[in-house]
Amino acid sequence: MSSSDESELIADQKWDDAYFSLIKEFRTRHAFRYAEQTKLLLRKKSIEFELSGYVIKYRLDRTGCWFEATNLAQGVGKSSWNRFGWGKKAKGKGLPNFFAKTEADILMPEEL
Repeated sequence: MSSSDESELIADQKWDDAYFSLIKEFRTRHAFRYAEQTKLLLRKKSIEFELSGYVIKYRLDRTGCWFEATNLAQGVGKSSWNRFGWGKKAKGKGLPNFFAKTEADILMPEEL
């Protein structure tokens, strides 16, 4: 393995560690907000709000949840979908982690 490959591997590992730590931190710090968002999303099937300059949208479908984040000022958009299963209980259990992950996705810098 060349030294540049090794440096790249170390940088990737540092980024991964920081990313997963951020998800864990968000899950703890925003637990109440995520619980409230979960209740609202399960009831309304779609929610939208602003976070750090991004317009965030979550939309439930029959088996999962869509996430869209748009920052028009920066010309940045991100989206993803996560499967939770058919039941409301499964969605309710998985949504708080999905919220933490998607917020980390938009707030985590590309490089450390």
